[in-house]
Order: sequence, then C-alpha cells, then structure tokens
Amino acid sequence: MTWKDHLLELVQSGAFRTQGELVDALSDRGFTVHQGSVSRELRTLGVTKVRGLYVVPDSSLGAPVHDVRVTAGGCLVVLRTDPAFAPILGQAIDDSDVNGIFGTIAGDDTVFVATSGPDATAALAALLEFPLEDV
Repeated sequence: MTWKDHLLELVQSGAFRTQGELVDALSDRGFTVHQGSVSRELRTLGVTKVRGLYVVPDSSLGAPVHDVRVTAGGCLVVLRTDPAFAPILGQAIDDSDVNGIFGTIAGDDTVFVATSGPDATAALAALLEFPLEDV
C-alpha cells in the first residue's frame, strides 16, 4: 500500500482535525510525507471537513446524497448533502456532461439542479446512484 492508500484509510477510520495530525499518523506508519502533499491528496479525494473532522465523501460524485426532491414538472431537482459538500456535488454534476442538465446552484448542504425534464432527471438519478423510485 502507498502512503495515499494509508491516508484514505486514516481519514475513513479516524478522527483527524488537522493535516498535521494526518502527517504524524502517516509518519507512525513509516511514511515521510509533507503537509502540502497531504493537502493536495485530500483535495484530489474530495475530502472535506464536517464538524471539524476530515471526512471522505461516500458517493461516486464526491459527496453523500441524503435526499432528492423533484418539482416543477421534473425540471428542478433539490439535493441534500452533508454540510460543506454542496459545492463539491454541484461541481461534479456540472462536470458530468449529462444531457439535459442546464446547471446547478449550490449552497452549503443543498444543491438545486435545473434539468430539461423527466428524462434528464432520470439521467441525474442514475448519475447519483439514487433510485428514481425513491425520488
């Protein structure tokens, strides 16, 4: 396993508040890694802080999706995620190139997605790995 694998494992299993703590934990495992490298890898992994602790997003888009609501005839989708994850989720949706997604607006824990209609909303649900029957 590389230091990056260990970093991911540490974040998933631990309660780390600072990058310095992660650097020290990696050192305890035999890896000499600088804080800047840890910072870049955390960003690559989509890791953010929730309630002061580093957390790994639990969806393929880089953020957990807890709730999906569809309104406006299937043209507006409202997504709920953990605090601080909405910008990550919104950017991942914007970058996905799903046909019929016009754009997103992200707050702290909520993302609004404008779609062209039910077909695009179904494609978004597939991207989110969120079954449409749950919507």
